Amino acid sequence: MKKKSIKDIAQELGLSKTTVSFVLNNKGDEKKISKKTQERILDYVREVNYQPNQIAKSLKKGTTNTIGYLVPDISNPFYAKVGRLIEDLLADKGYHLIIGSTDEKQEKEEALLNMFENRQVDGLILASSFENLSRLEILSAQGFPMVFFDREHPDFTGNYILVENKKAMKKAVNHAIKKGAGKIGLLSITPNIYSLNLRIEGYKESLEENNLNRDDNLIRIVDNARIKESTQEQLTYLMENDVDTVVFTNNQLAAFAVWAMNIDHKDKIQSVKFVSFDNLELFDYSNPKVNSIAQPIDWIAKYAVDILNDVMQSSERVSKRIILEPKLIERL
Repeated sequence: MKKKSIKDIAQELGLSKTTVSFVLNNKGDEKKISKKTQERILDYVREVNYQPNQIAKSLKKGTTNTIGYLVPDISNPFYAKVGRLIEDLLADKGYHLIIGSTDEKQEKEEALLNMFENRQVDGLILASSFENLSRLEILSAQGFPMVFFDREHPDFTGNYILVENKKAMKKAVNHAIKKGAGKIGLLSITPNIYSLNLRIEGYKESLEENNLNRDDNLIRIVDNARIKESTQEQLTYLMENDVDTVVFTNNQLAAFAVWAMNIDHKDKIQSVKFVSFDNLELFDYSNPKVNSIAQPIDWIAKYAVDILNDVMQSSERVSKRIILEPKLIERL
């Protein structure tokens, strides 16, 4: 059955569209429409199960009650968990979440930003690659509400929720060294991303301050287009160079490396230790053992929603930067 429109209802009741619209928007008394006419309209819409066009209502209000969530990969447990919490917090405020994954590709991120803008989302929460600053700068100049998390760009002013990347990684590597680590390799993706670069810097500083040989050949970059296979290949390189500890700049790499160790290097599982930025429940029982740096995802989600809400409600430009302290989970 075709859904009834206000025009259909007005024609069938012999009333004007304006009268029907006023009653359906609770303005019958204000517009001095008789109680009898109001009851007639309301009885009829209940009878035909009238559903208002939410898109039209939203456009009329100038809002769509939707928020965009843009991350590199929603299958990454960190982004998935943050997104799930954000979704619940936004639901309490009457918003729905629309999700997009960029796969660390500039053109895909730009296409998704265009899609979100065209769909007139009320705001964005995003972990950007920042490879196309001009697009973000245009949105910022237009006053488009945005909150960035997990990643930042030193040349882009915005609202950020971040963690202590360098300090936390340095602390984790120092702990591994105290536990006997001597030859330490590192696997990362996309090192040009500022926050990941800070994690690599923390690793380097820890080696230097502990007077360990820093061999940059042991810093291996994983191909994000084939992340599982590339992790397997780069891990094999480190195993062939007899590292006793591997540091990962995110938990997805560490999880793939746990799998690869059990496939390709079972003889070294007991002698090699892993250190991961970001935590996974898998690490509670995995072999090799994994020390992990757990980001406070509850607080990241809460601050992201609270700051975005402030930005959307404010007539003035809001710019906040919050730095959170992650926690080292020791399993070694």
